[in-house]
Amino acid sequence: MLRTLKPRLVTVNRNRQLAPTPSERRTAGRQLQARRLRLWSMSPHCACCGQLVSLDGRSAVGFEVDHVVRLDQGGPDTDDNCQVLCAWRDEQGRKQGCHAAKTAGERRPAGPARR
Repeated sequence: MLRTLKPRLVTVNRNRQLAPTPSERRTAGRQLQARRLRLWSMSPHCACCGQLVSLDGRSAVGFEVDHVVRLDQGGPDTDDNCQVLCAWRDEQGRKQGCHAAKTAGERRPAGPARR
């Protein structure tokens, strides 16, 4: 004769919220556009190279809002942790400027310098 065993698993509180991922914490939409305007109004220059950048995209050099301390590294999504960095696309459509250079540098694995 077969017996049915009682389950040993404990039910988890399903109402508990998971911590938001960096992309879920990131400002978007209208709030992002308002932040772009605030940051550009305080200083319309690239925080890295000092180049004058365009808010409306009519100039060859635009900008992107950059987090000084990345969200995935614990940085807050606040104006104080954001800066204006120049950004544009070259003839092949690749991103160029200080924001592209900073992002590329952040993607490199930490460790001894390569030759």
